[in-house]
Amino acid sequence: MNVSQSSHRRTLRILCIEDHPLDREILRRQLEAVEQWGEIIPEVVFAASLGEAVLAAQREQVDVCIVDLLLPDSRGVETLYALRRVVPYAALVVVSSDSDLLTLRQSVYANVHGYLVKGEYTPGALVRSILAAWEHSQLELRLAETTHELHRSQAQYRALLEYLPDAVIMTDAEGKILYLNPAAHVLLGRSGGELIGEELAQLDTVTDTARDIVLPHRDGRLRYAVVRTQRAILEDQEVKLYFLHDITERRLLEHQLLEHQRRELLGILASGIAHDINNLLSPIMLGVQTLLRTVEDERSRRVLAMIEQSARRGAELVRQVLGFARSQDAHREQVAPKDIIAAVIGSYRTHLSPTITLDTSGVDLATPSFYADPTQVVQVLLNLIANAHQALGEQGGTIRLACYRTTSHDPRLSSKGIADAAYVVFEVSDTGHGIPEDIRPRIFEPFFTTRPNATGLGLYTVLAIVKRHEGTLHIESTPGVGTRVSVFFPLTENAAPRRATALVVSPSATLRNLVRAALDGVGLGVIEASSSSEALGTFIRSGNTVDLVVADDDEHVPIDPDKLRTIRELKPSVRVVLLCSLVVQQSLAALEGSVVDAFLPKPCTDQMLLDAVAALMGTTAAHE
Repeated sequence: MNVSQSSHRRTLRILCIEDHPLDREILRRQLEAVEQWGEIIPEVVFAASLGEAVLAAQREQVDVCIVDLLLPDSRGVETLYALRRVVPYAALVVVSSDSDLLTLRQSVYANVHGYLVKGEYTPGALVRSILAAWEHSQLELRLAETTHELHRSQAQYRALLEYLPDAVIMTDAEGKILYLNPAAHVLLGRSGGELIGEELAQLDTVTDTARDIVLPHRDGRLRYAVVRTQRAILEDQEVKLYFLHDITERRLLEHQLLEHQRRELLGILASGIAHDINNLLSPIMLGVQTLLRTVEDERSRRVLAMIEQSARRGAELVRQVLGFARSQDAHREQVAPKDIIAAVIGSYRTHLSPTITLDTSGVDLATPSFYADPTQVVQVLLNLIANAHQALGEQGGTIRLACYRTTSHDPRLSSKGIADAAYVVFEVSDTGHGIPEDIRPRIFEPFFTTRPNATGLGLYTVLAIVKRHEGTLHIESTPGVGTRVSVFFPLTENAAPRRATALVVSPSATLRNLVRAALDGVGLGVIEASSSSEALGTFIRSGNTVDLVVADDDEHVPIDPDKLRTIRELKPSVRVVLLCSLVVQQSLAALEGSVVDAFLPKPCTDQMLLDAVAALMGTTAAHE
């Protein structure tokens, strides 16, 4: 406020812009009549031109300007606009000899607070006009300040919503969308312009209590979110705010974990049943062989041969069940991919229908050797070719067999969270009818099949063998076009066992890089995660290849012991090293031996870390 206070008296700074000496003197005398001002003390400064007035206003703040519209350097309302640029919130009172209605109207448009005609007003009217104009200008100033503060507050709230990591959707009372923040655009895969004024059916069922909902993304995938609501009044309109926290990644991890546990239980169940069946088949096969040595009747021998053949088929089925139920590796050796391809072609070519062509032009004979069980790799390819054969059916077509070298930068491996490595790829593709979209999630389930007389163990066995070899699968299938299955086996160029892999968990990218450099220096492969949840997801997607976990129990983002326990349950042989402060080490001491194998105080040297790793994994820490 431009009015200073002394006791109850206030000073009002008035700038009089008048070039005529006589008019200036009249104004001076009228303004000096103190009895008319009450508690106001006028402090008057005179200027004979617009230029002088501007300089005076720049030297000292002005509360009220009394303006003559006929000045040597300015005429008419242009004088008012020029003053407004210098004193935007001062009160303007025109005292002019011009009584023209047009000039009055133009002055009002220039935001003048009072207009007096020379010779037609009394001193009292002048003072009242000045005081009223000043009060008016003060109201305008407070309104401008309040408006500015409101705009600033609105900008802050909008910025808060814009940068909020959770999605925010605002609807009117009828459910039509009024606003979405950027996080909501990402969650739904659609821009705000597409959804403003629309209704989102999934929000209709949401009540005032938090609940999970499923939202369709633009790419066709489903997104999961926890939604909370809040009713509010905005600009006299009732609105509803929806706050949505994306839990899609958590749901996927939960699903993967449950699927892993379910398959593990099925493996245990299948193993028990298979052993019982084995016990039943053993005396049958022994008895049949004994009878074949003593029975001479040809008809009886044919019956016994049929029984023996069926028993052998049952024994082979049991062998497959036990194969994927066991967790230990079979005999591994350095295998040349060209020998695998030759064995597969030799085993299956005679079984191919005349209407089916086996194309091996995609086989690179120079593909390097890799470390695997050759019998199991052949079984993988035979199972895949058998599936392709059945997919082509009587109409025939082409089965393409390919083999080549690739790396972890292959786009098909980009989302699987695996360490940098090279891979041998075997591909089996067909020109059949493809895999229907609705059954794709179930094709690797044990005993699941859509074909009569099939066991439903083919693809499950393939998956079990590939995972046991620390490999992975990728399936592409288009209805009406065909299916391509790519099998990735880790490549070891030098006949050595596979490279051991460490999972480094820390919110600090710098710490992850330093630990990676230390572990890489002793030959360990390294994959990274920034949090416990991400670590669990990366571990599950890695296909059981992680041998060591180095976790940083950061003060601001602590490690979740439950996630470490889950990793240990999924793979009991994994070793866990925890980097933490001494205080945290004491509080987590109960975990040692069950979850954490070794504690290292922070800060620690790379040699301390490498000594701990060597003690846990043996002197050849880089290899299993």
